[in-house]
Amino acid sequence: MAPPTNPNPADSSAKQSLEAGLAALKQQDYPTAIALLESVTQTAANGPSGIRAQMGLVAAYKATGNLKKAIALCSSLAKSPNPQVKTWADRTLTELTPPPPPPPKPPANKPKSPETPPETGFVAFDAGTKSPKKSIGGARPTADQKTGFLPFEPPAAPGNAKSQPISPPSPPPTGQTSEPENSTETAPDTEISGENSSDFPKDIPGVASPDTYQLTWRQAGRAKSPRPLKRLKLLDFRVQVLASTIALFFLARFVLQFLLTNTNSLLVQLYIFSRLPIFAPIQLFYRDPTPFVQMVFGLLLASSPWLIDALLKLFCGIETLRGSVLSKHSKEASRVLRSYCTKQNMPTPVLKLLPLNVPVAFSYGGLPRFARITVSRGLLEQLTDDEIATIFARELAHISHWDFAPMSLALLVIQIPYLIYWQVAHWQERLCDLMTIEFFRSAVKFVAAAISATSYGIYKLLRWPMLWVSRRRVYFSDHTAAQITGNPNGLTRALAKIAIGIAANIQQQKQTSFFLESFDLLLPVGVGQAVTLGSAALHAPLEQILLWDVSNQERNWLTVNSAHPLLGERLKLLALYAQFWKLETELDLAKAGVQEQPRKGKLSLFKSILEFKDSKLFLQGAPFFGIPMSLGIVALLWLIGGIFSRTSFWLLDWLWGDRSIIWGCLPIGFSLGTFIRINYFFPDITPKETASPSVPEILSNPESLPLDAQPVRLEGQLLGRSGMGNWLGQDLILQTETGLVRLHHVSRFGYIGSLWQFFIKDTTRPSDLIGKSVVAIGWLRRGATVAIDLETLRSQEGRVSDSGHPIWSAVLAFAAALWGAYIIIQGPR
Repeated sequence: MAPPTNPNPADSSAKQSLEAGLAALKQQDYPTAIALLESVTQTAANGPSGIRAQMGLVAAYKATGNLKKAIALCSSLAKSPNPQVKTWADRTLTELTPPPPPPPKPPANKPKSPETPPETGFVAFDAGTKSPKKSIGGARPTADQKTGFLPFEPPAAPGNAKSQPISPPSPPPTGQTSEPENSTETAPDTEISGENSSDFPKDIPGVASPDTYQLTWRQAGRAKSPRPLKRLKLLDFRVQVLASTIALFFLARFVLQFLLTNTNSLLVQLYIFSRLPIFAPIQLFYRDPTPFVQMVFGLLLASSPWLIDALLKLFCGIETLRGSVLSKHSKEASRVLRSYCTKQNMPTPVLKLLPLNVPVAFSYGGLPRFARITVSRGLLEQLTDDEIATIFARELAHISHWDFAPMSLALLVIQIPYLIYWQVAHWQERLCDLMTIEFFRSAVKFVAAAISATSYGIYKLLRWPMLWVSRRRVYFSDHTAAQITGNPNGLTRALAKIAIGIAANIQQQKQTSFFLESFDLLLPVGVGQAVTLGSAALHAPLEQILLWDVSNQERNWLTVNSAHPLLGERLKLLALYAQFWKLETELDLAKAGVQEQPRKGKLSLFKSILEFKDSKLFLQGAPFFGIPMSLGIVALLWLIGGIFSRTSFWLLDWLWGDRSIIWGCLPIGFSLGTFIRINYFFPDITPKETASPSVPEILSNPESLPLDAQPVRLEGQLLGRSGMGNWLGQDLILQTETGLVRLHHVSRFGYIGSLWQFFIKDTTRPSDLIGKSVVAIGWLRRGATVAIDLETLRSQEGRVSDSGHPIWSAVLAFAAALWGAYIIIQGPR
């Protein structure tokens, strides 16, 4: 064992001089600061202490008017290999360098120069504010070559007299850094992160961490007499709504028939084994469930307003919202309700109030005369008068478009399995507390875990048919709300504040509430998006964290599993509406993501397929693209069978027209696609390749895809539900210093390891670590939402929960291949 090394006296002296110099700089004792910091640069010029000293010297030289030395030192720092030091130096150089003299004014009779940009309705930023627009519409910051993450660059608040700082809707949990009361006057630069981030100062003028960022609003105006926007194609939309509802009906029928058939099959096996009459199959389960499902759908649709009222009364304590209370918070919302309902010749909806702090609003019912608009107390308190009016206009749009009725039906259908999942998980804990015999406690847990997990899976499955309609209707309601109020900027602020409020509520409650998850289809902003975007909005400009939403070329494919369109795309459309009405935009998103694509000649189908095969999107969806590709294998096998059927070689003529080959090759194609993707999806995690980015850095990379799978290591507090409701990892959220990130967990022993832990000793579920400080290591997935596929989750006490994503991906691929081979071997029936 090597003897411990003593610290270098020179390093210790340099560190003391550095701290003394920075302290003198803060006290504005510039001569002392310059003397101390210059001595540090002579002894440790290239180390972290030397860089800190040089950055402090730039500030001291600038304060004493010695611009020549400040510029020379900045030029040296601009050559640093650290991208964030370089960014800071480039920005400071821009401030130190005097601007060029203005060009001479043209004569009065000279025509306007063609180079003058046309009026666009935008209000220009002050040059010193470092608008984030530069990184959106123009040149983007360079990503770190090792991690692929963009450096965090929070700009100063826009120089608008109407801009007001916003605080979190609710106080952050204990241990979280609160927002500063006053924003910095100078343009804040990047915090130096990376391997030695702790060695760099956060108190040098011009160097700020994400916690110094202050979210402010421009309070951009509204149109007094807005021109009509493009008319919506409501007929096509209603056809899509009808088709989705029919698909939901057939899927619900299939799920019910599958459950009834397999229940009877299980009872038959138990009856054969035990010969007890209690296990005799139920004859009613053999009947066609179609009439029953039709009756249930009809009853749910007809009684949807009262059933949803009852659910919200039972679990949330819903109340009637009086008109006087609404007028107190938003007189404009009351006017919008009266005027729009009169114009559309429809009855005014019943108003309801949820006594919840989270800002939400939604509409439901079967017919317009029985429609309800429900808002939460948090929405009325956290949004301004005009912002509340735009949210009410959105809900009126849902009612006038008639999409609220099928969505209410879908909500009630998915509530059935969700309530079973929630209540079974809740009541089994109480029931087990009353039992003293361990065998009965284990039996109750075993059965309850199976029922709860199955119900949650059915809930997720039944959402699928309505996801397309859910996304489409959001675009239409945003469009109509902007037209009704003439205030797309107000709606922009309202949606952003709702996302921030949802994230703050999750931080405050330490979990995603059952209400937010079960009513996600009807909410203005998706909970999955709000978790990360809403929390990061307090640490970085919205334009920066929404860059992926408006510029990633594959983003539309990655929203297939989302109930809401990307928030960035929605806010960009609202910015375009504001630009159409020649208004200043609340966010600089109107031109974001617009890039000139290189012109390509007309490609042949074969070349297009080859290009697609080499793209990231193909690898991302390889398991699913493998299914249609397997049909090509089927065609080849049929061709071989057809050829041999016309010859005397009869051993292969059975391939011709064999339908079992079709059904068998489909899972085989899925298996091949999974094997192709698995190495890209789960690269080796090594300390050298593992990054620790902030949440704004994760969100600001516009090119990332889930396939990129950057290994990351993040620290924070684990949030989520406790108990059986989270045994499958349904609600795992890591609360870091700069935002929230969802975590995905799969036990190395599969569902058996997650649900029935008593079969496997000495294992730890992630839900056992809820509320503790943890270190999460895994693969970052940046899609419509941000999540980490866990490899390990370690608490400070040393408890470790291992995850098995690569293992079970391989197991699934093998199982699909064996299933396909079995189907082919069985042959046609």
